[in-house]
Amino acid sequence: MAEVTIKGAGIIGLSIAWECIQRGAKVQVIDPHGIGAGSSGGIVGALAPHVPENWNEKKAFQFESLKIAQPFWEHVDRISGLNSGYARTGRIQPLLDEAGLSLAHERGKNAKSLWQGMAEWQVVDQQPKWAPSSPTGKWIYDSLSARIQPRNAVASIAQAIQKSGGEIHCSAADSGKVVWAA
Repeated sequence: MAEVTIKGAGIIGLSIAWECIQRGAKVQVIDPHGIGAGSSGGIVGALAPHVPENWNEKKAFQFESLKIAQPFWEHVDRISGLNSGYARTGRIQPLLDEAGLSLAHERGKNAKSLWQGMAEWQVVDQQPKWAPSSPTGKWIYDSLSARIQPRNAVASIAQAIQKSGGEIHCSAADSGKVVWAA
């Protein structure tokens, strides 16, 4: 019998279930539509940071989430034997004018402290082969941005949950604490 029932098998519900299992709970996930049936089963998985300025709780929370994403998905993929498609690839953005260039330099300074040395925000003047053109001849490169393949990610975490003793159902009676994540 489950100690925790998660209602919803999207990425949020599956992540909650995974974290409960990591803490020793017996878990079941219930979703009448199946795993990743909503937007979690989409095709776009961009994980990009907020700009490093005007820092607030929302930006700090998102940074903490990006910070733990790599070890989280490496662990999930190792247990599941599947590939979520997670990779911290970074991001290139063209700088269109001098005002943008000035802001980019300031944001680079902010990133050094706000991103705690974990990632960089740099102004670069060498165009990568695949980058769009830039009227200023400069680009922003941030090494914190990542990507994930949503369909693969929900498949990987669902498999990890099941391999770790969790259950996933389209229909079942609630058992234990109930968390709505739908």
